[in-house]
Amino acid sequence: MEVIKKQKTNLQLSFKPFDQGLLNAINEKNWTDNDVEISGFQITHPEVGKAIFTLKTKKKDAKAIWNASLASLKKDFAELKKQNK
Repeated sequence: MEVIKKQKTNLQLSFKPFDQGLLNAINEKNWTDNDVEISGFQITHPEVGKAIFTLKTKKKDAKAIWNASLASLKKDFAELKKQNK
């Protein structure tokens, strides 16, 4: 992961290699916060490219929302693992 842009309300990250499923899950969690204006990623090339993820907020810290989404996913995966034992 490479940080392209890091401002209070704007976070842009580059992933190579990347997992679209994981990025989609993070994107879905980001949208649960009402302060999010833009959340999504673009793939530069399906086989040899990278994924550019953009998160923009109205006022909240974009990195904090990103980290909260990751923490929520971690909790979800732990619960899923617990259920499948």
